[in-house]
Amino acid sequence: MNIEYRTLNNEYRSIRRRISFVVILMFMVINAPVFAQGTERIIDRPEELEILDTYFQMAVEENPELASLKAQIEAQNERIPQVSTLPEPEISASYFINPTNDAAFFGRFSVSAMQMLPWFGTLNARGNVQEQISEAMGHSLDQRQLAIFSEIQDLWFTYYKLNHHVHVNREILQLVRDLEQQVESRYETGGTGQADLLRLQMEEQRLLNRIEQLEDGKNPVREQFNALLNREPDEPVSVPHHLPERKLPWTKEELYEFAQNLNPEFLELEARERQFEQEMKLAKLEGRPSIGLGLEYMGRDFGFMNMMPDMNENFFGMATIRIPIYRGKYRAQQREAQLQLRANDAMQTELSNRFRTELEKAMKDFRDTEREYGLITEELLPRSEQVLDILLDEYTTGRADFTELISAFRELLSLENELVETLSKQNETMANIEQIIAAELNNHK
Repeated sequence: MNIEYRTLNNEYRSIRRRISFVVILMFMVINAPVFAQGTERIIDRPEELEILDTYFQMAVEENPELASLKAQIEAQNERIPQVSTLPEPEISASYFINPTNDAAFFGRFSVSAMQMLPWFGTLNARGNVQEQISEAMGHSLDQRQLAIFSEIQDLWFTYYKLNHHVHVNREILQLVRDLEQQVESRYETGGTGQADLLRLQMEEQRLLNRIEQLEDGKNPVREQFNALLNREPDEPVSVPHHLPERKLPWTKEELYEFAQNLNPEFLELEARERQFEQEMKLAKLEGRPSIGLGLEYMGRDFGFMNMMPDMNENFFGMATIRIPIYRGKYRAQQREAQLQLRANDAMQTELSNRFRTELEKAMKDFRDTEREYGLITEELLPRSEQVLDILLDEYTTGRADFTELISAFRELLSLENELVETLSKQNETMANIEQIIAAELNNHK
């Protein structure tokens, strides 16, 4: 038997590059902001999966939903200078239409300007609140980007499985056709009956029908995949000839540490926490007085007395104060921010518990695939090939029943397909872990 998985078995088990967790953790503690903005891959991707990086980048650049969210965040950023700028000054002009004394000392025409000044730090606090809102929206965009990456991966792995099932079925079909030639020769010499030949032809048709179904099943997957990349529906999807066996070098606690520092759900809640703290501060500042400063200019009148050379224009300084008497409004704003902060703390606790649970389940699924892969490649598949070889030899000498031979073919096909499913599930589980810790996010911004 010349099934390709066995020839690549050593390649599957090649040693992957390791990155010391202690070094990364020290780097995170010393320089966490830099680590959050850009980092080397935490989990090393095998080169067979590098095509996914190309598709991720394509989605970042072309996906219309992400483009819409980015535009919304840019629009939100434009609110920062709006809320952190002084209110517009007020300018007023007046003219005394019917004075009782034409020779009044003051002129009939006057112009004044007034600028309101909020309490010290209020404008800065407003800007800080808006900055945290924009940052939280940015992390929300990252969450959606991760979700789209997950959809791309799921469809890509599905397309790979369909493509590889086609390959496996064609290999088995070729074996059936090779056997068919032998059966025809034996039938012509009277060494076997026509029933064996007919059953073999039936098996061939089953395989051909299965291949056609698999090929047809690739079309909707390809269209969904291309829709996420904003491409034409019939654009080809590149997949490797085989998937590698994956290894997970980190413990659950180490992965959880990465998730806390990189996952945008955690980062969004941290930004929300800073937002609500700034809103509490802003509510206090808004409850303090505002001061207005101004200047009034009063020009000359045209009466006889005001035409005298010593009658100059007049300037008056003005000041006003806004006193926030109705305190219930500002106390309610502070209570609202406090309750939002309490709710945010509860969400952080829930998220922490959920991530721990998801990581535990993902690692359990990963261990299951490791055991399943070892069982198939080391025990079941070699023995199934051995059984088929023995039955082929015995059948050619008339010592084996044809039904047993067909059963052996089907068992081998089933194990080959099971191996494809196991490797796919292992890679999908690793992709799920990568999504939880946002391992690929910072490489595609």
